[in-house]
Amino acid sequence: MSEDSSTSPSGLPHHKKAWSQHELLGSTLQSYFTVLRKNGGRWPSWCVAALDDDVHDDLIRLNAHLDRLGWMAKLTKDEDWVVTVFPAPERQFPRLNTVVLFWALSFLTLTLAGDLWMAGARPAEGWFHSSSLVDALIGYTLPALLVLFLASTLQRRVAKRFGVRSGHLLPVPDFTIALYALGLFPSSWLVWPFGILLLPTMPRMDARPWPNRASLGYTALSVPLMLGGAGAMLMFAGISMTPEYLASATMPLVSAPPLFLSLLADGFGQNDAFVRILWAHPWVHVGGMLMLFAWISVLPVPTLPGGRLLIARMGLFDARSSSTQSLILVLGLFTAYVFGVFEQFSLWFLVFALLLPLLFFFGNDLRIPLILDETTGLSETEHSRMGLLLLFVFVLLLPAGQPVFHETGWDDPLTHQLISPEPATLQEDGTWLSTTEVRVANPSALMKPYAVSAYLEQPDQAWSISWDCDGEETYTIDGLGCGSDLLPKRTAFFWMNLTWSGANQPTMANLSYVVAINGEHEAVPVQVRPSLEVVPASQWYDVPAGSYVHRCIDLDGSLMNSTSLNISTGFTPHDGLQTQLVNIPGESTMEVNLTEVPPQFCLAGLDPMVFDPSMAILHLNNHTFSPSLPERRPLVAHVPAEGWQIAPGHPTGWGALFDGEGVLSMDAEHCPLNASLNTPVRPESGPWIWDMNLRTAAQLPSLQPTQNLTLLVPDGANLTLCRDAYNPYPDLSFKVVQGPELMVTWMNSTSRFWTTPWALATNGTLLNTGMTTFTLHNPANETVPFRLDRGGSFGEDWVHNWDGNALSPGDTTFTLTPPDAPLATMWLTYEAGSVVLHLSSYQ
Repeated sequence: MSEDSSTSPSGLPHHKKAWSQHELLGSTLQSYFTVLRKNGGRWPSWCVAALDDDVHDDLIRLNAHLDRLGWMAKLTKDEDWVVTVFPAPERQFPRLNTVVLFWALSFLTLTLAGDLWMAGARPAEGWFHSSSLVDALIGYTLPALLVLFLASTLQRRVAKRFGVRSGHLLPVPDFTIALYALGLFPSSWLVWPFGILLLPTMPRMDARPWPNRASLGYTALSVPLMLGGAGAMLMFAGISMTPEYLASATMPLVSAPPLFLSLLADGFGQNDAFVRILWAHPWVHVGGMLMLFAWISVLPVPTLPGGRLLIARMGLFDARSSSTQSLILVLGLFTAYVFGVFEQFSLWFLVFALLLPLLFFFGNDLRIPLILDETTGLSETEHSRMGLLLLFVFVLLLPAGQPVFHETGWDDPLTHQLISPEPATLQEDGTWLSTTEVRVANPSALMKPYAVSAYLEQPDQAWSISWDCDGEETYTIDGLGCGSDLLPKRTAFFWMNLTWSGANQPTMANLSYVVAINGEHEAVPVQVRPSLEVVPASQWYDVPAGSYVHRCIDLDGSLMNSTSLNISTGFTPHDGLQTQLVNIPGESTMEVNLTEVPPQFCLAGLDPMVFDPSMAILHLNNHTFSPSLPERRPLVAHVPAEGWQIAPGHPTGWGALFDGEGVLSMDAEHCPLNASLNTPVRPESGPWIWDMNLRTAAQLPSLQPTQNLTLLVPDGANLTLCRDAYNPYPDLSFKVVQGPELMVTWMNSTSRFWTTPWALATNGTLLNTGMTTFTLHNPANETVPFRLDRGGSFGEDWVHNWDGNALSPGDTTFTLTPPDAPLATMWLTYEAGSVVLHLSSYQ
């Protein structure tokens, strides 16, 4: 019996007192580590040493054991390795119906946002469907939600690979878009028009325990990579599907592509690819939203994926240090200043309103995120891989200064660059050629028509205009010039060629571009000249100088290759004439040598008729020019204070030079282009009066029987009569002087310009038959003073039939016979209240 009792079992050993939780955890810890001693702190903590060779592997095995018990262990390094045990977080994941609700609300706000994006420009049949809401659903909402779901799934899979359970992305809907849809919020206030406000993960990723820094970094990168990559593909796919042009009905809302990505893709895409974003396919806007969210998420700001990535690469203590957070703040503000994000109110104000509080309140928080084995660090491969992926997202997706903006210039007018023609150069065939580039730019978002032409002030000269339109030939102006429909953000350029084919050197010429642009017509005056040192203007002009008349011409240029300027004119002397009729003022000969180029060169004549046509030839050094001569008698309209009394019939009608339709204007620099002007309104009763002080331009009225018109014109006014609808240069220009209303019949024509008759005779022979017979008609009831003025050399006088009386009402006919002198001249003027008949003869 004694033997049996000695061999019987004595029972299991046990503690008489139950273990505390701290002791239980310590006992469990001894199975994986060599426990050195307890460590103080809020949570159970022990100083340990590796049980095997690698303390990090020991921690992994310990956490696999504690996970079943609802605990987790964190490894830190002090003087010894320290293991601290925390309870595993519970009930962090939202209920399924909450997730579904947020996604459903985001579905609605995204659809409203898509409708806003497409409101400015949309094909007639829609991008995918004729209904705008269905179009927004298919083109904007579904691609956005699909990419978000893929990003959420990718994040969960990456986290699961590292042993972390992650929640889904929870898109936060932006309900301001609903206010816009209800008409309570103007679209110009929508600085965040994406339909989604934020893209958090529930539960927060910073609240989840992470095994090590590698798991934290790769998981943080997963969503930005997915959003950025998918966004770039959607944007470029959308641009490729955007048509060449869509008309915008309202101010378009534009998604600006990322800066460096657009530069990189510019060499591979179409030339106008980034112009098409003004009426872009909805995928472009989806891509822009996703890339913007991806770029903001990688910013190194606490609680954002970029903040977790910074901790994964630097470590918690270095990333959360005051110096690091201050540097992030300064760099962020400096970058915002450089890119001009504060120049106008934009979405960046909302972004900074979110980021700055996160930096201030969480920048030094060492509690989040919770990394169980931070001391593991990253391998060189992991470090470089994360850095390369971060650089890829951060640089390639760097947004434009304003990622989203309203194109306020969507309806800006066309602009033109109409420069003075290049100086003409001598060609091998003996002609002179000036080729000038013309540019028309369209800064708007609408296709707009334009046309450009040009008119010479004196088309009867040897200058001619031709156009090299280079395909811009859709429109012309009166059959001349170039033009087309110009697409948005494009510049059309073509060339105007000016050719001189005259026998002598080309003179300067005045011309005007005529531009049909922005629904209006505009004239731009310029000049063309040959590439010579000194060039005369295209026409001589007369200037009264006391009892003499100066015939002058303007000169342009400077002496560069010559030391002096020799000026002379052509001259054919009259046989038997001893009097010098014309001379250069201050000179005894018809030639002058100057050391500087004067602005004007003049000839002095004894009267307006003595300038021979051969004197129009002008010699400047070794170059010969043939400017045009002025009219023998300038057109001057003498209008009494009570105006012209115009009645149908002869001779009280408009008279010669006014025949036909036209626009009569006062003091106009150019003719009105394509003007839609009516004739002066005739009252139902009373006199018909056109007062040009009140109405400066109107269509020239054609008088019917029993219609009378009184034309009132102020003294000193300059009138023009324009007949060509697009020519800025008038058919007729004349000055108004207060004087008697007379009509003259001369050379088989009746005119209101009664000072135009003139005569020139050589040795008693007239230049043209009938020049010395004219009739002055006085329609008034009062006489008009009349006198003769004899001039020239002593000798035989003109023979006339004037009775010595004033011009009585009615017709007064004059018949003159020139003397048998080498040269005799006749002309009419109005001086000191009298009509003066000038009769001169020269020996």
